[in-house]
Formats: sequence, C-alpha cells, structure tokens
Amino acid sequence: MGRTGAKVKKGGLGNALMRTQKKTSPISTKDVASSAGKHVSERDGGDASVALASYLEGSSLDDFLASAVLANREFTAVKESIMLMEEADAGPQVVEKDKNVMPEMTFAEMKVPRRPKWDKSTTAEELNRLEKESFLEWRRDIAMLEASSDHLEVTPFEKNLEVWRQLWHVRERSDIMVQIVDARNPLFYRSIDLDAYAKEGETPRRTLLIVNKSDFLDDRQRTAWGDHFKKENIDFVFFSAKEAQDEIDEEAKKLRQEQRNAESHDQYDEAKPAGAPQVVEAEAVVAKKETSPYPVLSRVELLDFVTKIATDVLDEVGVRVKDKGLIKFGMVGFPNVGKSSVINALLGASTYSHKTQRVAVGATPGKTKHFQTMILSDKIMLCDCPGLVFPSFVNSKAEMYCCGVLPLSQLRDHVCTFKHCIACCSKRPCSDTRPV
Repeated sequence: MGRTGAKVKKGGLGNALMRTQKKTSPISTKDVASSAGKHVSERDGGDASVALASYLEGSSLDDFLASAVLANREFTAVKESIMLMEEADAGPQVVEKDKNVMPEMTFAEMKVPRRPKWDKSTTAEELNRLEKESFLEWRRDIAMLEASSDHLEVTPFEKNLEVWRQLWHVRERSDIMVQIVDARNPLFYRSIDLDAYAKEGETPRRTLLIVNKSDFLDDRQRTAWGDHFKKENIDFVFFSAKEAQDEIDEEAKKLRQEQRNAESHDQYDEAKPAGAPQVVEAEAVVAKKETSPYPVLSRVELLDFVTKIATDVLDEVGVRVKDKGLIKFGMVGFPNVGKSSVINALLGASTYSHKTQRVAVGATPGKTKHFQTMILSDKIMLCDCPGLVFPSFVNSKAEMYCCGVLPLSQLRDHVCTFKHCIACCSKRPCSDTRPV
C-alpha cells in the first residue's frame, strides 16, 4: 500500500525511458543539431546516426572547421580582433554556358575518393588516420579545380567521410559494381570515374549500368541512348522498377485474394475468360520487343541477365569459401534514382507482403543510410550502398534540384530552377502547360 499523500507521477514509464536514453546517449541533442553529421564516425566515439547523416552543403566556416578536424589542427580564439567586411550580394544567379565553347574540365576529371591501401598489419588507428588524410587531400584537389575554372562550378557533393566509407566497403566486398541511373538524364547520374575505380587494383571488378525509369523513354530515345552506350563499350540494360513493382503487387494481390477465397471455403469457381486477352497482351509485348532493339526488361528478364553475369564472373574468380560461393553485386547510385526500388523489384518484394525482405524507400532523396546485404538467390548477393552525390561540374545548382538530387525542402531560390526548366524545354510545351 502506498504512502498517504504521495504524489502520483503520470507517464512514469515513458519519462523513465527518456531519462535512460539521455543518460546513456554519448552525445546530446544540441550537439547533434550543431554537428550536422560532418566527419563523425563510430570509431571516433561519435553517434552512428549522426555519422551517416549526408552532408552536401555548408558555410565556409563549416568547411573550414571540418577540414581542421580532419587535419587534427587546433585553434585558439583571439578576442577583440574585429574586422568588418562589406560585400555586395547580387543573389543567386544561373551561370550561363556557351555551348559552342569546349569546357576546360570534363566529368572524368572529377574523381571519387580512393581508400588508402592497407593490409592485415595495418591497425585501426593507422587506417583511420590514412583515410582522413586521403579524404582531406581529395577535398583540396576539388577546391583547386573549382578555383581554376571560370565558367563552371562544382555541384554540392557528399562531404561526409563516413558515407564514402560505405562506398569503399561495398567496392571491396563486391565482384560486380552496378550503377543505377535515371533514364531522363543518364550522363548526369553516371560517374565515369567510379567505373575506373572499380577496375583498379589486383582484382578489377566488372561494371554494369542499369538505366532505371526507362518507361519515360520512347523507342526512339532508347535507341539513341543504347547506341551511345554501345559505342562507349558500356554493359547496360533498360529497366523500369515501377512497372516491375506494379506487376509484383498485382500478382501478390491476386494470390492474397485466392487465399482468402480458399479460407472461406468458397466453392464458386469463377470462369476466367482471360485466355484471349493474355494471348493478345503477350503478342503485343513480343511485337513491341521485336521492333525495339533495346527493350525495357521485365523483372524475370533482368534476373536472367544478372544470373548470367554472375555465372560468368563465378567462372573467373572461382568459389570463395568466406562468401559461400556467392557473387556480390554492389548497387551504387545517386539519391532519388530508384536504387532501392530496383532492389525491391529484384527481390520480388510486394507492398502487400511482409515476409519478403524489403529495402526502405521514400520520396525524399537519401533514404538508405548504411550499406546492407540481401540474398537474391543461391548464387547472388546484393550489397546496397547509400545514395551518393558524386562531384561534377554543372552550370548551376538549379540542375541538382531539377534532377531530384537535392530535396526540395532545401530549395531557397525558385527563380533559378524555373529558368533552368525553361532553358531545357522549348516554348511551346511551356505555353501549353502554363498558358500566359
């Protein structure tokens, strides 16, 4: 029996859990908000959720402090030293580019950071220091390239070392590096240097390009892109994760309905006049594929394609005991290209079923935060890498928003994006959509 007059605390369990979380948390909420996830890793004693937070943009002070942390430099504050700076801010503007002038730098010159070489004798502290030094040198090289260019600017790229470490882990574990790009602008989303990085070292990796969202392209556009990729000796396939997911969900929905009918002992056997439509649909698909030299593969066709590649690679590398004979596909791509949707389509994961392993997807770019592995078959394992914004040169930041790389919640100037959209489209579609 409780004491007389004792105060009764409401929500004791919830408050107790919150107090326990605050006591055990190695970093406060204020520290998390201020750090913005810049260059913090678990091996440095930081919080894992903060470490894997994507960091694309920041002020010059943020970049300076982040570089100082990487270089292990210390600074002391000098008080009563005030300097006033006056600078005319004309606001964000679109940098116009003369298409007739060949730029000094190309996309190939924007390299991805390499992981320093290491072996079994390298300690964790030594590897951590080497990775930070290499990453800092890579940041400096990009800054020097940007300073030497007058008409181009570097896009906001991933500046969190821990996110790039996820790419390094995926590359080391994978036998085949797969880049997933958006069919509406494949060259923007493809990293040429990533293919070169995959083929470096003693064990070069095979590369594959999956052109997702190919349902937006017609036969003429697919033929043009297919001829270009074939000319560049790129292994590629056209795919639509949305269409594949719709087929999976429709099959799961039918199966679910059949199970419900069986459980309710419904003896009514409805005659399905589906023979003729199915034949007509199959004939239409076959006719469409016969007229298109580069068709959009279905889920089954894509599975057959990757299985064939896995068999070829297995003959080359042999069976690895530690990997149980599995060929690993490293899935890499920009945020918002549908990388997780492609993986879910390959896994056959339906939104109506919770039994199949499924990768989280979202409308906001950058849903995947940590690399993860999924077993696709008895021969194939998928290694999903977090979405990475690779550095490249573009005309303006507006192109990043229009391509869906940067979330719209971060958009502060809408005029530049409208100008970029109008510049990419002719006058007639704009006037038909938004008559003036």
